[in-house]
Amino acid sequence: MRRGSILLAMFVAVALCAPAVAEPPSYYLPDVERDAAIPEPDAVLGWGVGEWHVRHDQLVRYFEVLAEASPRVHLEEIGRTHEQRPLLHATITSERNHARLDEIRQRHQALVKNPTAAADFADLPVLVNLGYSVHGNEASGANASLAVAYHLASAGDETTRRWLDDLVIIIDPCLNPDGLARFAQWANTHRGAVPVADPQHREHREMWPNGRTNHYWFDLNRDWLPAQHPESQARLGAFHRWMPHVLADFHEMGTQSTYFFQPGVPSRKNPLTPDRNVELTHAFAERHAEALDELGSLYFTQELFDDYYYGKGSTYPDVHGAVGILFEQASSRGHVQDSPRARGGRLTFPQTILNQVATSFSTVRAAVELRQELLDYRKGFFAESLDQAREDQRRGWIVGEATDPERSARFAQLLLAHDVTVHALSDEVTVDGVKYAPGAAYVVPTDQVQYRLLLALFDTVSTFKDSTFYDVSTWTLPLAFDLSAAPLSDLTAVAGAALGEVVKPSAKAPGAEGTVAWAFAWSSYHAPLALRILQDADVVAQVATKPFTAGVHGGAEHSFSAGSIVVPKGLQTLQPEVLSAALAEAAAVGVEFHGITSGLARGGIDLGSPSAPVLEAPAPAILIGPGVGTYEAGEVWHLLDRRFGIETTLLEHSRLTRVRLDDYSHILMVDGDWHRLGDRGEEALRSWIRGGGVLVTMKRAAQWGERLIAAEKPEKHADDRKSADDESEEPKERLPYGEARQDAAVSIIGGSIFEVDLDRTHPLAFGFARDVLPVFRNSASILEAPSDPYVTVAAYTPKPLLSGYASPENVKRIAGSPAVIARRVQRGTVVQMIDPPSFRAFWLGTDKLLLNALFFGGVVQPTDRFRDEH
Repeated sequence: MRRGSILLAMFVAVALCAPAVAEPPSYYLPDVERDAAIPEPDAVLGWGVGEWHVRHDQLVRYFEVLAEASPRVHLEEIGRTHEQRPLLHATITSERNHARLDEIRQRHQALVKNPTAAADFADLPVLVNLGYSVHGNEASGANASLAVAYHLASAGDETTRRWLDDLVIIIDPCLNPDGLARFAQWANTHRGAVPVADPQHREHREMWPNGRTNHYWFDLNRDWLPAQHPESQARLGAFHRWMPHVLADFHEMGTQSTYFFQPGVPSRKNPLTPDRNVELTHAFAERHAEALDELGSLYFTQELFDDYYYGKGSTYPDVHGAVGILFEQASSRGHVQDSPRARGGRLTFPQTILNQVATSFSTVRAAVELRQELLDYRKGFFAESLDQAREDQRRGWIVGEATDPERSARFAQLLLAHDVTVHALSDEVTVDGVKYAPGAAYVVPTDQVQYRLLLALFDTVSTFKDSTFYDVSTWTLPLAFDLSAAPLSDLTAVAGAALGEVVKPSAKAPGAEGTVAWAFAWSSYHAPLALRILQDADVVAQVATKPFTAGVHGGAEHSFSAGSIVVPKGLQTLQPEVLSAALAEAAAVGVEFHGITSGLARGGIDLGSPSAPVLEAPAPAILIGPGVGTYEAGEVWHLLDRRFGIETTLLEHSRLTRVRLDDYSHILMVDGDWHRLGDRGEEALRSWIRGGGVLVTMKRAAQWGERLIAAEKPEKHADDRKSADDESEEPKERLPYGEARQDAAVSIIGGSIFEVDLDRTHPLAFGFARDVLPVFRNSASILEAPSDPYVTVAAYTPKPLLSGYASPENVKRIAGSPAVIARRVQRGTVVQMIDPPSFRAFWLGTDKLLLNALFFGGVVQPTDRFRDEH
């Protein structure tokens, strides 16, 4: 069969209309004998790989046809995306291996669970996972998967047969179907008969939010540890079901670059990753270099990218005794684009696919040649993990929050998703003055094969070899969930049964007989969801802005903290059965309702107090569009829409002056360049706030918000583009150019955990169990302290750094500065949050700050009113 037959039709067609993209027909695949019964991609697609950007539905169809035609290919749907696109795994191996696939998987699982047992590797294939295009607009990977799968299914040469005998290859043709679909539509829509290489051509300049992210604008390559999205949950389940020895993660980078493969920057390896992992990665790198050298492709290996954060596709395997490898191909971001680093000064889409195909095959080749080393390494990794665990003086951790079983349950559920052994708490216990209760706390033993992962998830760290991070520098899960956690030297008295699943809390509302009101605490993670359910059903609810004690069903007394939600029977207009159904639905999410027997409190405010105002249902809008932080906007949208079912308008900021802002109770502004609103946009917001609107601002938007406040009440404010301690420019001492990157990193906070002190008397801090709160900080910006001493909801503690990297200078600057400010502006409220409240959807501990701004922002009072009362 002719060489490169897979793309012959494509190159003929392209050559007729677009010489700039045409390549010789021997482009992707070796000249080997092939099974004629296996269809080439062009026979299914109607065009050759690289001529157009493959849509996800077309990708799925080809893999379905391939699996039908080839006994080497088994196709499985492992999940669905938010937009209900299928997530596929194509398992490709020899027919002999297919016949014993369950046995192969179970034997590998046994080696993981019991790594010290004697094992015979003689007939055990290595498991290789090839994952493509976790970023949807890095499309060369997904398109390369077509050629790779076709070759493995059709080739009859001895080399390929050996690969399939010695390996089980799992191809994930697209890790982010929703993003790929968005990008393919964009690129194909703007492709002309003559492809345009000009970088300014619309094809190469996607509109906001572009195809990189998933449906909710999350970076799925950062979601391996948080696992908050269906795409990540599906691939995490498949990863632990198979435990591959090699995971190849195919990406793209800037057009003006070349090609990158690991190992990355040596000083940025996570210290929990064994040196042997790096040695094996180097061995793979030698094969990648040979493959790219043969093509004449340029590449680099130990710059820019690192292996520190375990939440990426190329690093998560490293803490599981596997070799994760990142590949980054310079992107054509369309079909062809000018680039001085490309052959002929133009980078074509087929060229980008070619390199991804080549390194896919060099990965497979290396896995075969290093088969024994990979098997030995996996076994030794988990055996060493157990040895290290048994040397640890800690026997485990106890984790939980007595006031919020839901947050505790979500934490335990996430650990189980990572194949971590978790035990129920058998009895109530107090550790270091903190009470832990069964059902609201869990025990995690150190003596398990996932010991290294547990260290990464539980320990805080503040010492680093390198201060430059490609991603976050810490991700301590108990702090992210705002849970109490303590190490234990003995588990015998507290560890109950190991959990197979986590039973989510649920509750029932008391009946109406003898009840004048129903009330529930705001401390539960799902309390805002319960309130939203009630408001959607037109149930009238109040918030107690001061604590009270009331008689409840059964003749007992119950103390309600500030922030408790009260549903007075006398204010309801619903039919009793409708009200009862709404209360039952709200309680079922896990919120404990109490039936109050009298409106006269036994302590604190009465139910009819002015300090218990009726709450209006929020009608929020998130300002989005060019210049707005995509990730931050997605985090807020996901939180309100997916977690709490709040109808939320996504409002283009360019339309701010052309819509009725009075339709919205809240406008949310995330990180971004908000100077682009201009004078008219700013005035529209000011007018809306004066009328009673609640503006919630985050990160740079919080700094920008100072100008709105300054316009209402003249006050000295810092320029929102400068730090509060900026001084006039002075001549700087001469420094080496080569140190500029490292020096710049010192001034950046790439992702660390800080601590703030909460004013729990403020409505925006209702529902928090403690006066201090861990927050995620990924910028060095600060807010200026307001002149009104009563409006700072949260401020950084004197020694705020809990975990992660931040320079001493930045820590000093941040200490004591405001983290959250909420102040009245005439009838409205402006809330400023300098940190993202719902970082990557797993920072559950600070979600409530944003939800409180949504539900309670309107009840914040001007502090001068209280002075006027006296």
